[in-house]
Amino acid sequence: MSRQQHDDELFEIRNYYYIGNYQQCINEAQKLRKPSTPEVAIQRDIYTYRSYMAQNKFLVVLDEIQSSSPDEVQPLRLLAEYLSSKQKREAIVGQLDQRVANNVENDTLALVAATIYVNQNNLEAAYRVLHACESLEAVAFIIDILLKIDRVDLARKKLKDMQEKDDDATLTQLAQAWVNVASVSSTSSGFENAVG
Repeated sequence: MSRQQHDDELFEIRNYYYIGNYQQCINEAQKLRKPSTPEVAIQRDIYTYRSYMAQNKFLVVLDEIQSSSPDEVQPLRLLAEYLSSKQKREAIVGQLDQRVANNVENDTLALVAATIYVNQNNLEAAYRVLHACESLEAVAFIIDILLKIDRVDLARKKLKDMQEKDDDATLTQLAQAWVNVASVSSTSSGFENAVG
């Protein structure tokens, strides 16, 4: 089965997640009872678990992800532990530092690591861990980081990369909106400084 067919199978699930409609993402994922491949099933589960975490339902994720769960899903358990327990955060960050020091095994680990680093206000580490990833989501996350540090110029360059990969993708459209808003904001604040 081609990558395009996998993407079509996950289209609504992924888009509901990206636009922040987490309950609908979960509902759509539950409708996909018989995915065409194990890879599609793993991706469905990743969006489902991430949606539960976005709803602060960390215990669902902690209960469902076991040591026997696929490697691609395992980092989500680490994120659920991090988000649900302030006391464990330092230890989790230390564990994460060691895990990503040599190599980031998959995109899920990169996204989880970046999320944790951003929560720790370590944007440099988040950027570094995402830099090797080529997924649209990783590039969108990089754009978000660049906008946080007021590097709209670099965010525009990354946006062009996204547009070349898939101009019609929901994430590309969202990233374009973020860059446009940041461009207007930086232009208006420059205007205010010049006038004021």
